[in-house]
Amino acid sequence: MLGCEPGAEGVSPYASAPRVADLAGLPATFISVGAIELFVDECIDYAKRLIRAGVPTELHVYPGVHHAAPLVTDARVTKAMGRDSYEALRRALYG
Repeated sequence: MLGCEPGAEGVSPYASAPRVADLAGLPATFISVGAIELFVDECIDYAKRLIRAGVPTELHVYPGVHHAAPLVTDARVTKAMGRDSYEALRRALYG
């Protein structure tokens, strides 16, 4: 929580990565977001900017998923999200 409305000015790029102006040279990025998450549009826009900057980017948008979905640990989509995140981390660490 940044203590302000989404999209407010003056938020540090260290607090919100999509606020960084120049994305060139950033490391490969994995983005996972629910389709009904408050920040889904911001995540998709950020992924597009990363791709345009030449950053290897993997974006997963999960239909019907909101911010608290991972709390439902036995849901099929939660398990898929965990597998996708784990696989991205495994690829990043071990190739």
